[in-house]
Amino acid sequence: MKNYTVQPGDTLFGIAAREYGDGELYPVIAHMNNLANPDLIFAGQELLVPYVTYRHLWTTDDTTAARAQITQQYYGTQDSKMQLIWEVASGVAQQPIERGAWLLIPELGDVGHHTVVDGESFPTLAARWYGDDRLAVVIAFANQMDPDTEPTPRTVLIRPGLNFRLTVAGHTLESACRLVYGDSELIPTWMDVVAAANHLGHPHKLFATQRLHFPR
Repeated sequence: MKNYTVQPGDTLFGIAAREYGDGELYPVIAHMNNLANPDLIFAGQELLVPYVTYRHLWTTDDTTAARAQITQQYYGTQDSKMQLIWEVASGVAQQPIERGAWLLIPELGDVGHHTVVDGESFPTLAARWYGDDRLAVVIAFANQMDPDTEPTPRTVLIRPGLNFRLTVAGHTLESACRLVYGDSELIPTWMDVVAAANHLGHPHKLFATQRLHFPR
């Protein structure tokens, strides 16, 4: 979550496009700020902007060169390990990418850090931070480390920006939000934000294998 001061000419769509890569996610910001009319914002207004993993719309054929170009665009390199960061996060490692797919691009720049303690591994950190231990490679490669080794205690790791994810499996939207955000008077707001971030047309009709992403 960050604070943002509206600039002259800003729209919520434009802010969402810049922050998230997808302007259609503007309801995330609208709900977080209880904006009755998303079209009415003014210069100088202070907004809370939840963190949503940046998204890239895939519009070309799936080629080695096209994947390398994405890695270069966001990470300034064509290193294959860095490429795996967004491929694994997006579920397209060794899988085809269809035109029109939205890819998740974990943030590696302005992110938090974590000091490793005894007993922690890349899979346990990935499960805690992102809800999926299979994302261990994202943490390891972001820190230029081998995912098959364990980080040494007191090592300071970059914590890549990536939203927590949860497979519904019996949860309602409310119970899932309470699990992720804790019991809070803001749960109704978070429910609206999560629904918007996941483009849920019917947030009260979830299915067991559905995977939700939770903004912060």
